Amino acid sequence: MKIRRSAYAPGRIVSGMRMKWQDVALAVALLFFGLVSTRFAARLQGAEALDVFAYLLIAVAAAGLLFRSVRPLWTFGITTAAIAGYLAMGYPFGPILMSGVAAVYAMAVYSTVELTAGCALLYALAVLPWWHDSVSSWITWSAGWILLPAAAGVLVKLRRRSAVDAREHAVVSERLRLAQEVHDVVGHGLSVIAMQAGVALYVLETDTAKARASLEAIRDTSKEALESLRSEVDTLRGSAPLRPSISLADIPALATRMREAGLEVSVEVDEVELPDNHQLAVYRIVQESLTNVLRHASPGVTASVRVYAVRGSLVVEVADTGTPDSYVEGHGITGMRARAEALGGTLEVDGSRGFKVTARIPLPA
Repeated sequence: MKIRRSAYAPGRIVSGMRMKWQDVALAVALLFFGLVSTRFAARLQGAEALDVFAYLLIAVAAAGLLFRSVRPLWTFGITTAAIAGYLAMGYPFGPILMSGVAAVYAMAVYSTVELTAGCALLYALAVLPWWHDSVSSWITWSAGWILLPAAAGVLVKLRRRSAVDAREHAVVSERLRLAQEVHDVVGHGLSVIAMQAGVALYVLETDTAKARASLEAIRDTSKEALESLRSEVDTLRGSAPLRPSISLADIPALATRMREAGLEVSVEVDEVELPDNHQLAVYRIVQESLTNVLRHASPGVTASVRVYAVRGSLVVEVADTGTPDSYVEGHGITGMRARAEALGGTLEVDGSRGFKVTARIPLPA
C-alpha cells in the first residue's frame, strides 16, 4: 500500500484513495435527500417536472462528497460543476445546494484557509448568473449558505488541531520527564558505582573487608538503579506497576550511600507536609547536586544538605567545600532548574565559594 502526504492538508497522511465510511454515508444521505425533495422544491417554485438529466446532476453533486476527506478539492470541483450545470439548465433552486454547503465545509476542514476562501468566492460567483433576485439577496444567501459553512469548517479544523497539539505536547512533556528521571537515576547510580569500584580496587589487597563492603555497595546501587530504570521503561510502555513514592524521608538514606562512596555529607531536613510530586522534585535536586559533588569535587571535600520552610517557600540548599571555580551548566543543572520551575519555583547555582545549589519552591496552599 502506497503512503503519501496530502498536498491539501499539510501533515495529513493519506492512504491511496481510501474513503471513510462517514463520507460514503454523507454522500448517500445527500443523494437520497436530493432525489426525494427536489420534486417538491420544483412544485413550490412553479417549475416544470424535472427530467432524468436533472436527477443525474443531483447524483453527481452528491457523489462528489465521497472524496471530501481524501481529495477535498475534487469534491468542491465536482459538486460545484454539477450545481452550476444544474442551474444553467434552468432547473429550480433546491436540495442540490446542500451538496454545495457540504463541499464548502469539507474544503474548510481538510484544506487551507486561503484555498477555502478562493473556492467559496468561486462558488458564489458560479451561482450569481442564475440568481433571479437582487444582488443584495444573493449576498445574504452567500453569507448563510457559503460563508457560515466555511467558518464552521475552519473552527472545527482549529479545534482538532488544538486537540492534536495538546496531545503531542503531553507526549513530549512525558518523554522529557522520563528522560530526566533516567538521567538522574542512572547518572547517580553510575557515579556511586564508579567511586565504590575505585575504593575496592585501592584496598583490594590490604583491606578485604573494606573491598567487600564496596562491592556490596556496588551490588545494591546497581540493583536499585536497574529497578528504577525498569520502572521508568514500564511507565513509557504504559504498564508501570505501583511503587513506593520517594519522599524527604529518603534523603538521609541517600546521604548514607554518598558517605559510603567517600563523600562526607551532613543533612538537615525539616518535617514539611508536601505532595508527592514536590517531595520527588526535592529528592532529585538533592540527589543530582550530591552526584555532581561526587563526580567533580577533589578528595576531602564535604557537602551539606539543608531542606527547610521559610515565608511560604521550601528552600533546598546543597553546598560543598570545594575550591571556587567556573562551571558549565549541563543536563544536570538544567534538569534541576526544570523541576523547580515546574512547581513555580526557581533554582540558582553559585560557584564563588565551593559550589552551592539553592532551590526555592512555593509551598502548596
